[in-house]
Order: sequence, then C-alpha cells, then structure tokens
Amino acid sequence: CEFLPPYSPDFNLIQLAFLAMKNGDYTRLAMTELSDEEIYISLLRALYIITPMDIFG
Repeated sequence: CEFLPPYSPDFNLIQLAFLAMKNGDYTRLAMTELSDEEIYISLLRALYIITPMDIFG
C-alpha cells in the first residue's frame, strides 16, 4: 500500500502551466468566431508563451 498526499496544485506543476495558458491574450479570443485552424494556431501560440517561471510560480 502506498500513501499519497491529498491533491494540491502546488504539487502538480502542469496546473500552473495551464493557468498561464488560460490567462494568455491568445485564449481570450471568441473561439466560436474562429475556424478550426485558427483555434489550433491560437492554442499553440498560448502554449509557447508559457515560460519556465510561469510553471514554477
């Protein structure tokens, strides 16, 4: 049996990356007005603006 601590975003660094991506300018676009290709490009841009400092807080 293995003991696991309770869930905490502090221990899950990917949550900080997702937060930075959600707060980026590129994700504030109205996605319903964009084509599938434009949505994909917007998400890629949001992904690439995340820095290591965003991930580590």
